[in-house]
Amino acid sequence: MALKPLTPDQKRALASLRESLGGISEKKRDAQKHRIAARKAIQKFLEAKPATVPQIAAALQMPAGEALWHVTGMRKYGKVAESGEDGDYPLYALLKQDENTAAAQ
Repeated sequence: MALKPLTPDQKRALASLRESLGGISEKKRDAQKHRIAARKAIQKFLEAKPATVPQIAAALQMPAGEALWHVTGMRKYGKVAESGEDGDYPLYALLKQDENTAAAQ
């Protein structure tokens, strides 16, 4: 299910609401930038070959819990899928764009 783009009136109303609530804090902006950068790094790493969460965490020098959190979110939204096992750990592979669309439907 694709989201419909916001209308100009909806965008103005949303901006007005954010402003009335004090805007978005720098802390929240930084956290969002970190999440986006981490997911892009995981995506780039998985382009080469499927990997386990511990492999992803080690390669990207991030805590395993954080790597698991990102991979779980990416799996939920159809960016990655399990593609086998490596010992006790599932392997995660990046889905192609057309597979992402099919998984979302």
